Amino acid sequence: MVKSTVRFSESTVEEIESLVEEGVFESKSEFYRFASEYILEQLSDSYEPSTVDFDDIKADVFPQDQVIESAEDRESGLPFFESVATVRRFVVRGNPNDAEDFIDHHYPTSSRDALLLEELLELYCHQYDVARPDRE
Repeated sequence: MVKSTVRFSESTVEEIESLVEEGVFESKSEFYRFASEYILEQLSDSYEPSTVDFDDIKADVFPQDQVIESAEDRESGLPFFESVATVRRFVVRGNPNDAEDFIDHHYPTSSRDALLLEELLELYCHQYDVARPDRE
């Protein structure tokens, strides 16, 4: 296996640690491997997860009655990962207010996608040392 270092916000790590403490995952490493492979499986038809017991973990984490929607079947009509790239691009160019406006314009405030994009906006602002827009 290849080792890679990735930084996460404190709130993200705390949430992952609570999932480990609750026994949902055996370790943070298992969570990170599963999460990465799950996303890759969703994005690429040809990707085959290599995590041991991937299907069992997936069944435990996502019971059949809670299947996650396809990335293209969202309320905004935009592919979610295209929105992620757009938010990142705004931040890299020093325009976090435009990223905030993009999210507000394309997603209902309470939608899961909006919440994820807001978290990514905060993460990208921290990563690229860009001042986060003031929230009202």
